[in-house]
Amino acid sequence: MKSLKDILAVLIGIAAALGAIFYFYRFVTDPNPAGGHTSGWIALGLAAIAFVCGLIYFLGHVNKEEEIHITQ
Repeated sequence: MKSLKDILAVLIGIAAALGAIFYFYRFVTDPNPAGGHTSGWIALGLAAIAFVCGLIYFLGHVNKEEEIHITQ
């Protein structure tokens, strides 16, 4: 990881993924059949944030390797 953008994307992505897991667990294990919708929406939003952070990190490393030319 070379830049601050990569470090922030990884940290925010991991925190959002852990939060999404926690809120999804709360959504699934809610004893009230009519409740828990807020936890479900929070889990979905945090999962989307984790996905976007993953895209930022991985798409920032596309074509960053040194090219090997055919004449070498």
